Amino acid sequence: MAQTNNNGAARSVTTEDFNERVKRTLVGKSDPQPKAKPAPRRFRTGAPNTAN
Repeated sequence: MAQTNNNGAARSVTTEDFNERVKRTLVGKSDPQPKAKPAPRRFRTGAPNTAN
């Protein structure tokens, strides 16, 4: 059985191969972030501050 010399160096991966791997790992997983609700707007109802 032939051993491949691996000195800890990173192997290059094509963009297409990477995208395919990511697609395979994400199949069947739910959305990690739920849809965010817009923040409620809070308007000041009092009189504006005046510097006297």
